[in-house]
Amino acid sequence: MNPLYVGIDVSSKNNVIYLMLPNGDKHSSFSLANSHDGSTQLVKRIFTAMTSNNIDSVLIGLEATSVYGDNLVYFLKEDTTLASFDRKIHVLNPKQVNKFKESYNDLPKNDYVDAFVIADCLRFGRINKE
Repeated sequence: MNPLYVGIDVSSKNNVIYLMLPNGDKHSSFSLANSHDGSTQLVKRIFTAMTSNNIDSVLIGLEATSVYGDNLVYFLKEDTTLASFDRKIHVLNPKQVNKFKESYNDLPKNDYVDAFVIADCLRFGRINKE
C-alpha cells in the first residue's frame, strides 16, 4: 500500500492541509475554511492528487481539538467522492503528535508545520491501531 498522506491542522475557522506523496515528498499544502464548502474543496483536492499520481489509498490524520474537527471527520467518512479508494481517517492524540514532532530538530511552530508533522506521523505509522 502506497497511500497519499493527508495531515490536517484543525482550528475553529480554517484547516491547514499538507498532502504528502507515498515517498514522503510534498504534493501540496494549503488552507481551507473549516466549513462544508471547505470540506468539499478538500475532498476534491485529495481526489485530484490521488488520480493524477495513480494512488489508490489515503490516510487522513488530524489532531483531536475539542469539537472543531468533528464535522470534518463525519464529512470525510460520509462523502462518496473517495468511496472507490481505500481510506482511513485517524484522530490523533495531540500529545502523541507533539512527541513525534520532537524528533525533528528546530521545527518552527506554525499550522503548516503542524499539518506536515501529522502527515509524516501517519507515514511512519505512529498512530494507535484500531
